[in-house]
Amino acid sequence: MVDRLYSVLVALALGLLVWVYARSRERETLDNQPIPVEVRLAPGQAESYQMDSPEQSQIRVTFVGSPNAVRELRWRLSQGELGIRIEYTVPEDQRERAVVEDSIRVDAADIRVPSGITVLPVEGRNRVPVVLTRLGEKTVKVRVEGMGSEESRLKITPEVVKVKGARVALDRLVELPLALGTQGVESLDLTPGRPLRVSLPKVWENRPITCEPETVIVRVDPRAPKTYTLTDVPVQFLCPPGFGLRPRFLDDRAGKLQIRIQGPDSPAPPKISAFIDLTTGKFLPGPNFEPVQIQLPKDFSLAQDPPGRMSFELIAAEAPPKPLGGSLPGQ
Repeated sequence: MVDRLYSVLVALALGLLVWVYARSRERETLDNQPIPVEVRLAPGQAESYQMDSPEQSQIRVTFVGSPNAVRELRWRLSQGELGIRIEYTVPEDQRERAVVEDSIRVDAADIRVPSGITVLPVEGRNRVPVVLTRLGEKTVKVRVEGMGSEESRLKITPEVVKVKGARVALDRLVELPLALGTQGVESLDLTPGRPLRVSLPKVWENRPITCEPETVIVRVDPRAPKTYTLTDVPVQFLCPPGFGLRPRFLDDRAGKLQIRIQGPDSPAPPKISAFIDLTTGKFLPGPNFEPVQIQLPKDFSLAQDPPGRMSFELIAAEAPPKPLGGSLPGQ
């Protein structure tokens, strides 16, 4: 009796092993498969945020199923039909932050597969990073640059535009630069009375921006004074007759200035005189510190603050210098 019972138990065990082996032969596994994930902002938030993280990422998933189901799954993978689309909503407690950093967990229920397939997301590799920048608007003035002396004569219409972009970048935007000089003055054809329509920048600090309006009108105002930047203007000394001291700067560069002036349009830069007046006051040998004065042509004025004081040295002259008569060349 006992022998028969043992025989039955052994037969059952062998049958179970055969059944498990047969079932295992009927199931296949696709291990650690890359699945693309596309993240989209929820309706109503796409206008308020800019996606900084890649819109397409990948997760890793293991699939288990019958041979027929796995065969259909392989075909869908080869055709790119198994992508995941997830709608992301910014958490309410982070909606006022300039930059939102988060991650989305992808679960088995988020992946649509053929019937008979078991989805096993790989733990630790089933999250998608999300980085968003909050957008903002700012009204700023348009400023032309790259045109040198012509900048002061250009009139922009409208002078102020509305800019929309990443709030972290707009916080540092004071004026919107319009680089006309990169196109060359000749190609711009900025002649008086002939306006030019120019597109506003679409990028600021490597971030996309939109402007309203998208273009402005630039034209030359013939009544506006022209600005000239004069470099290496030598500073001279105005000495009284019989002056017994000889002025000098410590080096050549110390006695030169860069001056910005404005006045009528001229084909050649105007000539100016910069000098230190030694005709009034008492001066002693050694270091001195006196203001620089500028003599400008008629109808010209400074386009900057007056130059300050300059350091120079007075040394005893071996022979009296030739009198300058208290006047400058050209007076």
